[in-house]
Amino acid sequence: MKTALPQNDSNAAARSDRLAKKQQTYRFAYDWPPEVATSAELPKADNYGALYILESLKTYAAVGVNIAAMAIKGNEAKNLISLLEARFRDAGADELHKLIFTTPKMVSESLPARWPTSWREYEAFFATWPTPPIVGFYEDPDPTRLNRAFAWQRVAGANPMVLERCDAVPPHLAVDDAMYTRVMKGDSIAAAIAEERLYLADYVALEGIPTGTKEDLPRYLCAPMALFAVEPITKSLYPVAIQLGQTPDAACFTPNDGWHWRMAMQFVQIADANVHEGIYHLGRTHMVMEAVKLCMERQLDDGHPLHRLLVAHVETTLAINHSAKTSLIAPGGTVDQCFAPTIEAFAGVVKKSLDTYPIATATPEHDLQARGLTNTEVLEHPYRDDVRIVHAAVEAFVSEYIDLYYATDADVSGDAELQAFVRELGATDGGRLVGMPTVQTVADVESLITKFVFIAGPGHSAVNFAQFPFMGFVSNMVGSAFQPVPTADTPNEEAELTKLLPPLRIAMEGVTMVYFLSNMRPSKLGHYAPFHFRDHKVNKVVHTFQKALERVEATIDERDPRRLISYPFLKPSLILQSIAI
Repeated sequence: MKTALPQNDSNAAARSDRLAKKQQTYRFAYDWPPEVATSAELPKADNYGALYILESLKTYAAVGVNIAAMAIKGNEAKNLISLLEARFRDAGADELHKLIFTTPKMVSESLPARWPTSWREYEAFFATWPTPPIVGFYEDPDPTRLNRAFAWQRVAGANPMVLERCDAVPPHLAVDDAMYTRVMKGDSIAAAIAEERLYLADYVALEGIPTGTKEDLPRYLCAPMALFAVEPITKSLYPVAIQLGQTPDAACFTPNDGWHWRMAMQFVQIADANVHEGIYHLGRTHMVMEAVKLCMERQLDDGHPLHRLLVAHVETTLAINHSAKTSLIAPGGTVDQCFAPTIEAFAGVVKKSLDTYPIATATPEHDLQARGLTNTEVLEHPYRDDVRIVHAAVEAFVSEYIDLYYATDADVSGDAELQAFVRELGATDGGRLVGMPTVQTVADVESLITKFVFIAGPGHSAVNFAQFPFMGFVSNMVGSAFQPVPTADTPNEEAELTKLLPPLRIAMEGVTMVYFLSNMRPSKLGHYAPFHFRDHKVNKVVHTFQKALERVEATIDERDPRRLISYPFLKPSLILQSIAI
């Protein structure tokens, strides 16, 4: 099939017939998460392939080997590996979507349901798995090291999407100069503000979110506010105070408060895990690209140059999202089990994440500017520094590709398929993406398609593959607390911290999930199948893109050894082409 714009295709009738058939196959549903556009069913052509099934088995086999080697009293994993092999060996594509996210629950049942004896007991989870670097900071006798690692996760962790610079301490945050100075000796709030060194991680998005009780275990969550300052010489972020709520009468702790401080950090990490999964991971990558995939198939013919480009960046997306919809985020699934909100409330967070994400401004640079993070002279921020050069490479590639097919702005306005695609993305009976821009010029097309290629690749990979390195250690980051938010009256003891954390079985279900999500790599950004584009003139453009990505990788490799904790999640060789996991 020749690649051509619809106005240049001599067989318009055949093209129209193909689209009509695809519109019967690709249909919208808004059932779960409620009011979010998803596929009404999983088309056969979009199901998992044999290679994906094999890779899934390999990943879960590594889970089985690890659990069998774990030295935890009550661990009954003798037959786990054979059970996993049988589970996946006979699975066809139609069954795999049910197995991918139900397997963590089956795996976790080999562990005892008891509570840990200490928050350190979760370290036993790394029997054959590599121990995440974050674990070492918890073992360090110098508490300032853990404080730095806690702050580091705001700029280079699983979710570097919340921190923002503040020009004043919010009036509902009960931190004054005396409290600030006791932590940041020789500094003041006024100086930090004047020098752009005061930052806030505010989890207000979780305010009022109802939490559930599962297996007779109440779950707890709050909407904390964490204040940070940058140390002028090192450019490193350091935590100043955490308020465990959105009102000044909520408990507020500083690094001088012993185990109360550790409990406060734990609640920030719990909040971060919830906004990560609901907003920045599931909502603003998976669900956005589901809408793009559906509208692309319904409105762009297979021979359209934008279809030829985008199809590689939505590969397996419907399948993995169908698995999530029917198991991972379904009632009784792993998110329901391991995260604090009721599953209905979690679904509401996903919906709100889309309602507050205008596609017209969905770029990393707009996000960084909105959060006041663009000044590289003040704050060390690995996500910011790496995402800029990755996005620039994607933008250059997409622009060069589109210029091959759109010579003038008239080609854009005359492309009926493109205009229908854009309209349906924002339509209430279509993709329901908000803030869709108008597309009338070549620059408009380049801007829009760059957004989608970035979201599907680097945007998703940055929040997906950092999960196990930070969430794999339960004592660092978990989806729910199992005791109420601490107050000044809570005993300031290590045992109280351990009580916040989940029973071993629930913990392992969550860790198995993030291990799987962080270890499946079925594609690589910029590497397309042979003859994918069916147009020899694209070869040079792809080659230029690959060379640009190699230069980006070299730059990140040069930066990384100087960082507190390695941040490899935007290295192009580790970025997926599409949301396939």
